[in-house]
Amino acid sequence: MDNTIQQKTRQLIQETRVMTLAVSDKDIPWSSPVYFVFHNNRFYFFSNETSRHIQCAKDQKVLSASIFQDSDRMDNIFGFQMSGVLENVSKTTVYLLIVKKYVAKFSFLKKIFGPQIVENKNFFLTKFKSRLYCFRPDKIFLSDNSKTTDKRSEIDLNQIT
Repeated sequence: MDNTIQQKTRQLIQETRVMTLAVSDKDIPWSSPVYFVFHNNRFYFFSNETSRHIQCAKDQKVLSASIFQDSDRMDNIFGFQMSGVLENVSKTTVYLLIVKKYVAKFSFLKKIFGPQIVENKNFFLTKFKSRLYCFRPDKIFLSDNSKTTDKRSEIDLNQIT
């Protein structure tokens, strides 16, 4: 992978705020946008355990997700289409690390709720009834419409991060 694509990919992961999760229940598809942070080749997000996408994901072995930069030009479409699994994050050390990264990325949260958002490990559960989840991709395809050929290729995040 060339340096320009690696740089664009890193930028995509760092600057994109919304990941769309796609699930299905009884052949009825459903997609849900979630704010995410990236750490250790995984995409972390908070969600209510009773939400439709979490409930549907419990019964699925594999689900899909995508992140794309926003653009008003077709040749600037750039992002990931992924398949993988959803995991509930319960390990306290991982949880605290991700909360700090999450609040750093979404700084408006600390402005609104103050330092308790990081200091109180039950803040998201109490305030938003949300738990921390992780989407762990097993396949990632990079879509890059700026290329004239091979606009979609499988990538390994270990080569980028």
